[in-house]
Amino acid sequence: MLEQSIQTADCPEASIDDVLVSSLIDVLGQELKMYRELKEFLAAEKKLLQEAPPLAQLQENNTRKENLILKTRILEEARSGILKKIARGMDIEEGALRLSAVANCTSPDKKRHLGLLIGDLAGVAREISVINDNNKYLLDTCILNSKVSIEFISSLTDRPGSYLPSGRIDQTAREGRLIRTEG
Repeated sequence: MLEQSIQTADCPEASIDDVLVSSLIDVLGQELKMYRELKEFLAAEKKLLQEAPPLAQLQENNTRKENLILKTRILEEARSGILKKIARGMDIEEGALRLSAVANCTSPDKKRHLGLLIGDLAGVAREISVINDNNKYLLDTCILNSKVSIEFISSLTDRPGSYLPSGRIDQTAREGRLIRTEG
């Protein structure tokens, strides 16, 4: 008769602590919630950046974003700690352990739950990356336009010697045009 519980070398089921897997599922659920909150925040940030808000509002926005990022880092560290414990229990090198490997070595219910969480986290991470790229482009464009405007204004005010010895206006290279001049 065939043996019903076959263990593979990659999946020593007896060495996975069910409590650790449950903790991992809880932390991944919290991470997913936090990343969704971060995604919503970044979408709102794009609208804020397009409105050209006052500096104080931008600073408040940055403080809120830093707090969200700090919370996500704390959850990432908790997940990393749990994965290290699971890796030690499975006698696998910590860096080699993947969430999908843990999912394959758990009960069918937890495997399904972990699979859903892994997929959802990957999707939200992709969406955040796209939003970040769009916001970065928006900020880079604003900074470039500000630099060009400052250089133009500077070129108008810092022209060396505006009159020739004959009393005529010196024609210097300008980066912009004056609409009307009186002399």
